[in-house]
Amino acid sequence: MKRYGYDVYRYLIFAHKDLDIDYFIRKSGATSGYALELFTRIFNSLMSESMDVSYLYETYYEEEYPTFESFIHKYYELEEDIVKEIMDELHAFPKIRLYDYNALSIGENFDGFITSDELESRFDKLLRMEI
Repeated sequence: MKRYGYDVYRYLIFAHKDLDIDYFIRKSGATSGYALELFTRIFNSLMSESMDVSYLYETYYEEEYPTFESFIHKYYELEEDIVKEIMDELHAFPKIRLYDYNALSIGENFDGFITSDELESRFDKLLRMEI
């Protein structure tokens, strides 16, 4: 799962604009029991309080920053090469959005699990609705 850290437990992540919990759970393969509970909690951790960065920019910061790119660079204090990488990704995949994700927003931290070598690419595909 590609993510860009900008503060302690704060990241920018990519996800499909139409991603919802039903798709996430169905495609995860979790049908009942602990697996269903776990993947529901993971989705909530990832998305329930994450903010669409373009919405944040357009609603609150458009007057302060001349472009979305400058907003990402200055507000999140990211290096220019990282900002270019993010912008290239957003231009290449128009249905993908950039989200401001707080890993501790609901009091649970699944970082080790969702970014593990075995599962990171699967979570990336789930978030992008590529499964």
